[in-house]
Amino acid sequence: MKKVILPSLAWTAGLSLLIALILHLGGDFPDLRSYVQPRLGVGVLVFLIVSLGLFSVFDKAFLKKFFPWAAVLPILWMATFTWAYGFASLPEKKHLGDYYVLGGVAFGLPYVYLTITEEINQRLPKLRFLWELIAGLFAFFMTICPFIYIGYYILFGGEMDMFAMMAVRSTHMKEIHDFLATMGSPVRIIGAVFAFLFVLAVSFTFVHSMVKAARGMKSPLRGTSKGYLIGLGVLFVLFFGGFYRQIIHVFPITIVRTMDSKGSEFQLLQKLTDNLDKNVKKMTFVDPGAGITEGTHIVIIGESANRDHMKVFNPSYPENTTPWLSFVANTPDFALGYMAYSNFPNTLMSLSYAMTSANQYNDKSFADVVSMVDVAKAAGYRTDWISFHNRSSLSSAGVTMIAERSDGSYWEKNYDGYTLEVLKKLPPAKKRVIFINIDGSHYTYLARVPIDKRDELGIPSSDPYHDYDLTIAYDDEVIRDIFEYAKKNLNLQTMVYFSDHGENMEHYHTASPFYYDMVHIPFFVYLSPSYQAAHPGLMPALKSHEHQVFTNDLAFDTVTGIWDAKTNYYNPEYDFSSPKYSLNMDNARTMEGKHKISDDPFLKK
Repeated sequence: MKKVILPSLAWTAGLSLLIALILHLGGDFPDLRSYVQPRLGVGVLVFLIVSLGLFSVFDKAFLKKFFPWAAVLPILWMATFTWAYGFASLPEKKHLGDYYVLGGVAFGLPYVYLTITEEINQRLPKLRFLWELIAGLFAFFMTICPFIYIGYYILFGGEMDMFAMMAVRSTHMKEIHDFLATMGSPVRIIGAVFAFLFVLAVSFTFVHSMVKAARGMKSPLRGTSKGYLIGLGVLFVLFFGGFYRQIIHVFPITIVRTMDSKGSEFQLLQKLTDNLDKNVKKMTFVDPGAGITEGTHIVIIGESANRDHMKVFNPSYPENTTPWLSFVANTPDFALGYMAYSNFPNTLMSLSYAMTSANQYNDKSFADVVSMVDVAKAAGYRTDWISFHNRSSLSSAGVTMIAERSDGSYWEKNYDGYTLEVLKKLPPAKKRVIFINIDGSHYTYLARVPIDKRDELGIPSSDPYHDYDLTIAYDDEVIRDIFEYAKKNLNLQTMVYFSDHGENMEHYHTASPFYYDMVHIPFFVYLSPSYQAAHPGLMPALKSHEHQVFTNDLAFDTVTGIWDAKTNYYNPEYDFSSPKYSLNMDNARTMEGKHKISDDPFLKK
């Protein structure tokens, strides 16, 4: 027993002390108390159990010979996440022990695999190729996952989480093209493809070399008695069962499982259409005699617009990116939200909240909501949705499903300025609501602006954010043209504009890492003089709230409140146009309530 217990204890103690020293050097584990985490303890226990199992069953020479192959994947995984949680200071370091458990179990898999391989070679030689192929694919998966994790961190400065994965799952080919055009260069893309193929080749070479080294070897077991065979069976169950149990609780499988778990936000978004149909039947109007008056009401949804780059919201900004909005901002017919924020830094989540009665403050899930489109239709008004985005690849989730509930939906592949041509083709209606989802400032920035417009917008080439600021200036012009056309031809009564989220000039818009400028958005409301006369309390309330915080998940209550189409899903405390509006710096949140608006470092400048 000494030949088993003493080496196992020595191996476990030595490895644990080495990892503890490395973690200490990273700075996130400064003292002994920081190591007192249950999952780290489980990791040490698994190291010991694995060592005891291997030393008990396998011959020492066999363990030594194949140690290099057994150590590669555990070192890769443990090193990646030791760096992530011990040196890069990524959140949720409590999960670090999970990766040590995985590393410990994975260390034993090659020994078990080779034992099975030897039996297949002798008894089922025709399955040898298939068995090696399966092992090669497994080795590729286990190798590529840490590199994907590291690559995401290099690109975005944070770890891939559920919301990043949701964005990946809802991405279509055009967005992939734009992403590659923005984040990469031809050299990077070719390099990434080469790296992918290289890892694939190395994985199969790794497995083949291990199998080749094992050919003709004598029995790897310490003995041939019944006890050793039982021990080997226990090891099989321990390693394969333990590995499966652990791999589903670490990146990336745990993220996918969380997304697909019953009742998750992702699942609820996928079922949003069914839920909307059900809830509309329960919707009632607070004042059945009220509602949207004759004329046109427009809701413009921007894309990746950051108010810090808009002169009207940030007077110190050096470039005049908003000449039209700056001109009309102080007129009696416009009210601006100078402290507007997005509820989330990606489109899928932010607009799913903005366009429905769910928000960060009312604890409603997507199973119990109605949409802005549903309210307008129930009030008897024609609804049209004009979008310059592709339909989402998630055919039953989010914004696309809300858009398709409109009486008419128009999916354009053109510049935002083409909106006027679509407006001219809309069927006539005395009472209507038009939703316009512009392409805005989505990367690739320069691709959002027509070539013949780029030199006319007054943005100098010396501007360090030239391409992005061009999109802001271009859409200021686009919104001006929509406003003027609707005023002249469509009996425009109200216009509301807000962006889905903001943009960080280095990390764009992601949930991880999160920066507050990713949720800095523009917001304004226009009311025609006749509409103000019919609703005299609206503009004074809007003007009084101009410097009060607003998050765009309250767009549903605000817009339906402005329309005077208030339902049993409406709450005046969330309505920016209501005297009862109650959001302030003490209770305003973003990122699904995880971050306080009051913690925004830009407020302290």
